[in-house]
Amino acid sequence: MKNVLRVCAILASIFLLAGPHLTLGGDGSVQQELKPAKVVMCESVQQSGPVNQAAVFSIELGRVTCFTEFEQVLQHTLVRHKWYRKDNLIAVKRLSVAPDRRFSSSSMQLRDADKGPWRVDVTDADDNLLATLRFSITD
Repeated sequence: MKNVLRVCAILASIFLLAGPHLTLGGDGSVQQELKPAKVVMCESVQQSGPVNQAAVFSIELGRVTCFTEFEQVLQHTLVRHKWYRKDNLIAVKRLSVAPDRRFSSSSMQLRDADKGPWRVDVTDADDNLLATLRFSITD
């Protein structure tokens, strides 16, 4: 009984110190709720930031990038960028974020057949939707 009370006291302390960014998982583990601070489409990433943000990109670029930055990352965790062209899943990129690296990015190489509407769904490790970006590829 003392051990149960001790575990409850420790978990209560963790929640009080961490605030609303932690939840208790079904298996009793402490899980983080990720909150996106910045989610943009861009031409590239340099020095930990997006370059040339836009919603319409020329096929001539050859590549587009999804950049995601989170408000607070308390522990190492996975996120996914799910790339869709015309609502068809094209690729899933598994990425990691950590307290010392709160951002992630993934890129998609473009071909002529890739013109049209696109979207990227950003999800957490449990596949909960965090953000959706819509953009287009044109001539």
